[in-house]
Amino acid sequence: MRKYSKAIFGSSLRNDFDKYSDRDLLIVADDYDTLNQLKLKYANEGWSISFYTYDKLKYLSKIGGLFIQHLKNESHIIKDDNYKLKSILTSFKPKNNYNLELNNAKKYFDLTHSVSDTTISYAWLCDVLYVGLRNYLIFENSNDRIYEFSFIKLLSILKNENRISQSEFDVLRELRVVKRNYRTEIIDELPSKEFTEKVILILSRLSLITHVSFVSVSTFQSTIEGTIFNTAMDSYQKLRLIEGYYISAGIINKDVKKIVSNPQFYACKFKDEKYIKKLLEKIKTPSECSLGVEGARCSL
Repeated sequence: MRKYSKAIFGSSLRNDFDKYSDRDLLIVADDYDTLNQLKLKYANEGWSISFYTYDKLKYLSKIGGLFIQHLKNESHIIKDDNYKLKSILTSFKPKNNYNLELNNAKKYFDLTHSVSDTTISYAWLCDVLYVGLRNYLIFENSNDRIYEFSFIKLLSILKNENRISQSEFDVLRELRVVKRNYRTEIIDELPSKEFTEKVILILSRLSLITHVSFVSVSTFQSTIEGTIFNTAMDSYQKLRLIEGYYISAGIINKDVKKIVSNPQFYACKFKDEKYIKKLLEKIKTPSECSLGVEGARCSL
């Protein structure tokens, strides 16, 4: 196998690590063949894999990508041929401001104006809101030269600034649990509508979202069909909408799930209108298997 670098990073190295935390592993190599071999190996060992070529990581460093700051703050390098990863991290300097990224992080919430009125869709929405809130707070704090990536610590900053109460902190903290249960398909521990409404209310008060309508599956899907080709939406937003489209009908599509798990590699596919149309059409003739949630089934 060709030379590569690997490092543990994120919550695995923090004192707030718990059963709801991901076991994050970074893999870096010069070619995708090596990356794919290593990804398969370590994914089978239970790691959540982030993988990049050295050139891609260098590019992220050059443009001030905060993922590099995340690695610089919270990573433990296990293997690093020719010290290539260490060199990238050591030379990284954050940008003077992240106003553009902060604005884009707020626009991300544009995909949350409605949700299908089903339990599995509440979980999808909570996952979407978790991702959006964490990203927004990371960029907001980075403008103050605070480089924090722990969701719990980001919420603590909000509470210490009196922008959320202790009870609101407790509600938002549960988003980590919801995210974990949703992504690992623990279907008997999905969020209630009441919990989802509490999250929506808090994020509305923080001016991150305006409103969310709970609608029928058919109305939700029609809304997505009418908005997903909007050029103002980026690839990741479209990816999450396609996921919501499948989820609203109780369908787990393995291709879509794979993409959600590795958005940095696959999200570019959602620039292709034909690809999106194909995914929308595929829902009409799915193979079925029971998942035990409101008639849920999965496309194989």
